[in-house]
Amino acid sequence: MQRGFTLIESIIVIVLMAFAMVTISSFLVPQITRSANPHYQARAAALGQSVMSTILAQGFDQQSDFTGGDIRCGEGVPSAASCTTILGNEESDIALYNDVDDYLGCWEPKGNNGCKDLNYLVGDGSETRYKNFRLDIQVSYQEVDKVKQIVLTISAPNQTPVELHAYKGNY
Repeated sequence: MQRGFTLIESIIVIVLMAFAMVTISSFLVPQITRSANPHYQARAAALGQSVMSTILAQGFDQQSDFTGGDIRCGEGVPSAASCTTILGNEESDIALYNDVDDYLGCWEPKGNNGCKDLNYLVGDGSETRYKNFRLDIQVSYQEVDKVKQIVLTISAPNQTPVELHAYKGNY
């Protein structure tokens, strides 16, 4: 007597295997789409730290004494210049940026969407490794003539934006 599977038994096994595969794949597919998140977060943090360090290395204000003098802008002494009241970029070239509010605005690779060119901010002007990233930099007085707040937002398509905050004192 020969033993084997009947047609009905084979069909039941095929249906059970199909159900098992659908169940397994429905758990795995969402994991695959989220697998890039840690990579994005690490790159966004590295980009943000690099840019924030560059910004914080600059002077407090356009009217600051960049030669290391004793008097700061807005100190209220006759020889002190007033600090800038309207924050914004006073220089036309990034190589000339000398204070934190020169970096105001949006930055994208190749200057897309009316933004400044991110390639010049993070590199030597050549192709960047941050092709899909966008930086939005806001600078505002936290305390007039004394402290400026810098908010840097790093975003990329389909990702949660990363936001960094820093303060620059007038010293």
